[in-house]
Amino acid sequence: MKNLLILFLAFTLGLPFVYSQSNRRTASASARQVSLPAVTDKWPGTWKMAYKPWPHIPAVNMELQIGEGICGMLYPAVLTLDYSVFSGRYYVLLARKNDGQLGIGRYKHAIKETPFKLGPWLLYLNGTLNYVRNGNEAPVMSIQRMWIKDFGLFMKGLYEGDEIFESIKVTLRDMLYRTDLQLKKVSDKPWPNAEVQHFLRLQRDSFYLGLYRRIDVNDSMVQLTIIDEDQLDKDTVTLIHNSRMLMNRSEINEQTKSQQIKLDTGMNLLAFFADNYGRIPPNTGDMRINADGKKYSFDFSDRTNAYATFLVAQLYRRPVPLPPSVVVPTPATQSDTALRTRLISSRKDQWVTNLTVKQKEITLELWDAQTEDGDSISLRLNNEWVVSGFPVKKQIQEITLSLKPGENKLQFMADNLGSIPPNTAALRIHYGNISRRFDISTDMKKNNIIRIVYLE
Repeated sequence: MKNLLILFLAFTLGLPFVYSQSNRRTASASARQVSLPAVTDKWPGTWKMAYKPWPHIPAVNMELQIGEGICGMLYPAVLTLDYSVFSGRYYVLLARKNDGQLGIGRYKHAIKETPFKLGPWLLYLNGTLNYVRNGNEAPVMSIQRMWIKDFGLFMKGLYEGDEIFESIKVTLRDMLYRTDLQLKKVSDKPWPNAEVQHFLRLQRDSFYLGLYRRIDVNDSMVQLTIIDEDQLDKDTVTLIHNSRMLMNRSEINEQTKSQQIKLDTGMNLLAFFADNYGRIPPNTGDMRINADGKKYSFDFSDRTNAYATFLVAQLYRRPVPLPPSVVVPTPATQSDTALRTRLISSRKDQWVTNLTVKQKEITLELWDAQTEDGDSISLRLNNEWVVSGFPVKKQIQEITLSLKPGENKLQFMADNLGSIPPNTAALRIHYGNISRRFDISTDMKKNNIIRIVYLE
């Protein structure tokens, strides 16, 4: 499991976790662990469709821009709807359920919505996005809903505000509610990173999209129990732990048993999916976790998760600290330097952050916060190679750099992809009394770059 996840999760607050110490009858998940297949990430990019219910009216244009996946499980995205005078733009979180499906987050956070609000009608856009590709044709995602049959919700907001918008509202509502939606991929370019960072900052400060606040634990094994908070009514659920499938469309019933889950060192994502709403909507499955003697509940029956497709718990298992080792840069041969220079110049630079410091010397700490898998990187400062073939290990390693006045460009280049692509490392920069932490993710096509301005 790779470390790119931390960048996303460090910004994420979500909802506070809910404590549960009930003595209710428990059932749980018992399923053979199955790893999801490793695939090329086909989801990021731009997907579009035009919905035209009648020939004589303009089309409703829908666009979904998906950002790069976080550990192949979570995808920040932005949804755009344009029809007549209406324009809406919404942040939404997607979660990988399996190789062919992305779960659609319950919440669509409006960053632009005029001249009226769609409100609860956006709940109709739920369920999964199902990937289909026929031959050499462009990929298509079709929406497979979990139907919400509530007349009060169907009519809510229709007659609010100016009556001139009623027909526009009806068209948009009906499209969200029952139209077979198919979005075609028109670009492989992921949602721009700058907008993703804005998404993450807003999520940290303002809203919940289905991802709960991080819980730090020391236990390597935790007890997991799945129960139905209401009554046994054929609710089925799927559970994914760091891309490993623990439950697959499993019915919650009397035979469901508790299980012990071994946590990875570092971040553990537990994505809990509602597959249906059972006989009595909505799904009321409750994922309970006992860690470090504390009990936590992640519950579809909570009001904030009602009719949700998924919710995600994040448990961070603290690594055993190791003393840092100091890395002394070693001179490289002229031929090695020339080869690395050609390689780094052929790859795209991906910006990580800008820093302003008042110290000539700064210290870098580098380590693998997840699974040590053989990653190796090279560092270049102001076009001069600092280290090459640097192994990223569990143990923290320190590198001291001397800056020039003004702007300094620090580049990180992947020497390999390790056994679990991409090449990742945790980075902490110390300058003066300040310490900043970042995550480095490089591959054979992109470098990472940090701009550091030294003020004398």
